[in-house]
Amino acid sequence: MPPITRHQLKKTGLKTEPYSKENRPLDKRAALLDLVTNNVTGVKTSSQTTKPLEVVKNDDSTKTENTCKITQPKKEISQPFVAKKPETRSSAKEAARLSLNSSDDSNLYKSTLEETAVSRNSAKSDELYTTAVDSTHRSSLENNQSDLYHSAAQELSVNSNAEEIFEIDQSSWNNFMYVGCYARDIIKYLKQREDNFTVTDYINKQPELTAKHRAIVVNWLVSLQEMYGLNHEVLYMAVKLIDLYLMNNDTLQNRFQLLASGALLLATKVDERGEPGFPYDLVKHSKYIYTEDELFVTERELFRALKYEINVPLSYVFLRRYARCMKCQMILLTLARYILECSLLDYKFVTLKDSQKAAASLYLAFKMCNKVIEAKEFFKYTDYRVTEIKETVIELNNMLHTQSSNLSAVKQKYSHETFFKVANKSLLSNSKLIFD
Repeated sequence: MPPITRHQLKKTGLKTEPYSKENRPLDKRAALLDLVTNNVTGVKTSSQTTKPLEVVKNDDSTKTENTCKITQPKKEISQPFVAKKPETRSSAKEAARLSLNSSDDSNLYKSTLEETAVSRNSAKSDELYTTAVDSTHRSSLENNQSDLYHSAAQELSVNSNAEEIFEIDQSSWNNFMYVGCYARDIIKYLKQREDNFTVTDYINKQPELTAKHRAIVVNWLVSLQEMYGLNHEVLYMAVKLIDLYLMNNDTLQNRFQLLASGALLLATKVDERGEPGFPYDLVKHSKYIYTEDELFVTERELFRALKYEINVPLSYVFLRRYARCMKCQMILLTLARYILECSLLDYKFVTLKDSQKAAASLYLAFKMCNKVIEAKEFFKYTDYRVTEIKETVIELNNMLHTQSSNLSAVKQKYSHETFFKVANKSLLSNSKLIFD
């Protein structure tokens, strides 16, 4: 006999299985509820009056007793089976709930309570474990912080015993701009690197270049720096890179300006905020004697010839550090910068250390401003004794007296009000230079 189809079941009025595809509940408990409901609705009510049915639930896990009473109607209401379903649906569901709460579902109820208890215990254990880990981690961090604090304090005390901390560094010890805690070490490091970038006498080895050619090119770089508002460090670095390159490489006179442009372009990439369109500007201001491609090739050649060592110590940086430690006024610092920038054009100062030129320029500025500086204090901040820079100070003073009127880019620059017109300040004779 072939199986009965679902279409035939619908005609006969028979109910499909609760787990059929058409009537499949989403929840296991809902499935049991529907199953009990269907069974209850199929049972005919008794015509006789029944006694109240007591359903007692003994829950071993909770040790409680629940008693529910179900009162059946006294008279039977004869209604069709299909019409009776909606009227008895609520009572059937109630009976289903009661039957689910009976002893047959006690195991399911008990397992649910056990799972809840286990989950609570596990959550509590996880919370206790997390709290313990957090407390352990926090204590370890506190210990580490305390260790770091004591080590830092010990290191600070050792350093303070070894060398005195400058007042200017102590005031900016935690300043991220001036980094007073590292400033002195940075200057020491730069002074150690000076020996790696010492320039020797090279002008006599060049086939076509002279000291005058060098002064003309440097004067042109000063005008470009002022025209485009570049940092002073860019100017000093460009001149230093030129000297380092010419010390070991020959350059023709007609290629000297191209070399200077490549050095300035390379310096802008090291110590400048940006250089939009700057290569084309260099070509334009050189009156198109070379192209941008030639400029880029020269820049790469310069970089390769210097073995990529271009982070050189600069006299401008040393001067700024010395003036800051001595709390110099801005007009005195500007005068020292003017003296130092004039020395860039003079070839005789090429072989000197940058820190020495900075110290000598600052000392000469003190004398020109009639300011008194003790030799002991000067040595404390510059590591140079007055006797060590005496000849350099005299050479710088002579340079100011013998400046060329044709190479006046530096003088015009520092004759402006922005620079306090320090270039117009009266000069001193060597006889008035008193070295204490």
